[in-house]
Amino acid sequence: MIDDNFLVLDFRPLFLTVEGIGPFQSEPFQLDFTDADDEPCNFYLLLSKNGMGKTTLLDLMAALMGLFELRDPDSLGFEDLDSGAGRAQWDFLVRMHSEGREQTRVLSLVAGRDEPWTLNPWGETRLGQFGAGARCLFGYVRHTSGRLSLVGDRTTRLQLGMADVDGLNDDGFVADLLAAMRAHMDQAPIAFEGDPLTMPSLLHFSAYRDIPKIEDWNRGVMQPPNWGYRPLHRFGTESRGWQDSLDNLLVWLKWLDDGRYERAIEVINARVFAESPKFLRGVRKQPPEAVVVNGEHPHRLDRLSSGEKSLVQLYLRAGIHMTRNTLLLVDELDIHLHSIWQHRTLAFFKQLAVDHPGLTIIASTHARELIPAFGHDIPEKGLRKGGHIIETGVV
Repeated sequence: MIDDNFLVLDFRPLFLTVEGIGPFQSEPFQLDFTDADDEPCNFYLLLSKNGMGKTTLLDLMAALMGLFELRDPDSLGFEDLDSGAGRAQWDFLVRMHSEGREQTRVLSLVAGRDEPWTLNPWGETRLGQFGAGARCLFGYVRHTSGRLSLVGDRTTRLQLGMADVDGLNDDGFVADLLAAMRAHMDQAPIAFEGDPLTMPSLLHFSAYRDIPKIEDWNRGVMQPPNWGYRPLHRFGTESRGWQDSLDNLLVWLKWLDDGRYERAIEVINARVFAESPKFLRGVRKQPPEAVVVNGEHPHRLDRLSSGEKSLVQLYLRAGIHMTRNTLLLVDELDIHLHSIWQHRTLAFFKQLAVDHPGLTIIASTHARELIPAFGHDIPEKGLRKGGHIIETGVV
């Protein structure tokens, strides 16, 4: 077990630079996750019309974070990185406490063809601008044969001709971080929206957040799959099976009987059913499932509206898996929501970012009416806001 004195104090995105990815083909495209004061944002809004690449970028971020889980891979799980000339570099500001001292580095997660670490160069002056003592790399470069080489250790650094990359330091920073993350892999969470684990995790919610009717009648109290810590959790349409359903998740929390069940019910009722006759009553024993009450009429989660199901999934899954350093990626935050609920959800997400200092929210939308409510240029205590509008002509 890793020493409790090893802590990740900050894990914040700075820049994502891509080339040959989705619609971003002709030249490098970059997202800047810093605010006007060069501080990493804790709430970032990505806006565009449909088909402009915002979903591609969120999927790519998830794939890059998933590099931490790979061991001797044959592929990276993202088509434009596994074929063609696609390449990507995602830069983070990482601060760690280890062996009695703190270190701050720029960590570049890189993947793809043709020296992906050169997409966004870092030198001593630029590193100093962000308070970083050096730069380090982790990821995989793909050769013309299709073979993948690990980027980030001394051997491959020499093999790939990286000896003269400006600002690069390979003194074990990445190896320590990777070892710590893997040592905590599958560690069970112990709090709802307040887990003390400092290892970084990315929670990726696709735009397809549906809760279908459970068709599995073999039900019981079962630990949900992927219950423990992982660098990457992906969520889309919920399964029709029992074990990985939201109903079983609530039944599991009730069985644990440590306060998380009550907290989860409280959060859902406050954020999803505020000013509504509906409320999540809890779970019943027979059949085991969650029960929503609408006036005098109880019903299942799958009978909720599309917008309500989207929000229930978001708040339950995020609350379970958030660590103290979480990247929360939500594609089409506004999907299936009335304009009032779009603004209300935006306000709840702002409060989440304020209440959890290690949380970074990156959300996409095509609802331009949310821009004034987001208030990119309006100071709000505890928030560092940023965003990007993807316009036409990026191909």
